[in-house]
This record gives sequence, C-alpha cells and structure tokens, in this order.
Amino acid sequence: MGILGINNRTENWKTVQHFHGLSDAAKVRLVQHLEPEETVAAGKICIELFWRGMRDYDKKHNVSTDDLVRSYRSCFSDLRKDICAFPGLRPLKDDNYAVPASPRDRERLANNLKNTEVDIVLATPSRIFVGEAKDESDLGTNSDLVLVHQLIRQYVTVKVLVDLLGCPIEHVVPFVVGEKKLSDKRQVKFMVKQGWLRECNVLTWSELRILCGH
Repeated sequence: MGILGINNRTENWKTVQHFHGLSDAAKVRLVQHLEPEETVAAGKICIELFWRGMRDYDKKHNVSTDDLVRSYRSCFSDLRKDICAFPGLRPLKDDNYAVPASPRDRERLANNLKNTEVDIVLATPSRIFVGEAKDESDLGTNSDLVLVHQLIRQYVTVKVLVDLLGCPIEHVVPFVVGEKKLSDKRQVKFMVKQGWLRECNVLTWSELRILCGH
C-alpha cells in the first residue's frame, strides 16, 4: 500500500523497487540470462540506475563534438539506411540518424548523446548490459532529435562511449522490461533484426521477479 493509500505508478519507482539492492545471486542470474556465455562472479558486476554515462564523462573530460561525430560515423555510418529499409521506422526528417555535416547538426547529435539516460546498467569486465524499464508508457519517439527512437538512441550512446573510451568491452547487451511483453514494438523488432537485442531479453516484470527471486 502506498502513501495515503496511493500506489506510486512511475516507472522510476518500479525500477528502483526491482533493481536496487539486488542480491549477489540475483545479479549473477540476471547477467547469465541476458548473456549465457558470460561467467562472472557477483563481485565483478556493477549496477547503476538512471545512468547518464556520456554526460558524466563529458563533464570530466570535455568531449569534443568532433570526437563524438567521428565515433558515431565509425560505428553507425549505415544506421539511417538500415532504419529507412525497416518498415515502420522511417525517419520523419532528413537529418534523423544521418551523419551530420553542418555545425548545427553536429551539435544536435552531440547533445543527443550527452543527454541520453539509461534506466538500468549492469557492467562486467567484458560487457555492458543496457536496460530500459517500462510500465504503462510506450517506448519513446521524438523526431526533433537526431536519434529519434529511445531504444536505438540508448544503444548508440553506449556503443559510442565504449568506442571513445577504447575500453575492453566486447559487447553492449540491451534488454527491456515492461508491464507486458514488448516484442511487437517496432523499435524492439529493429533491434532484434540488427542482432543487437536477443528476443529472450525482452522481459515482463513478472518474468524479472522470478529471475531475480523477488
């Protein structure tokens, strides 16, 4: 029962309830479900909620727009073409997902990357697990951004950050948790088609509670 008999229905609160203070055993089970090839001790698994890694790295190191655009071009030069070819995810504006040329568009891409938040991040020495939590709201789409779709933007941001850091991360592993299975969402289907998201990593909250032993 919530305060004054009112249940807190925000996604952030639900995320904290399920992911804050996970036991060592639950962390290991979650990581091994998300990536069965990963074998790691619980002490090597870090977890953070509402993570803005690019923003925080930029505040400390003042990442240049040129470096961000260069990394985006290196990792995702074909992303716009792939999205245009995927039914239901056509960019709404000419600059969506394009490698930017003008100073204005380069700054817009840099701001997209620096202001992207990820609900749940788990990290091991070789992988980063990037999680999006949903309750009743849908996956975000904003055509005013260069990186329009929420799931794709999060994956792109973390891949670009890993590339900038040059750290020994072998894989960025996305996952999604929702009140109901989100497998039919176009963003999810695109991520699966690209080989970025495994279908079994699209979970319901009930499945997550069983997996983590809640």
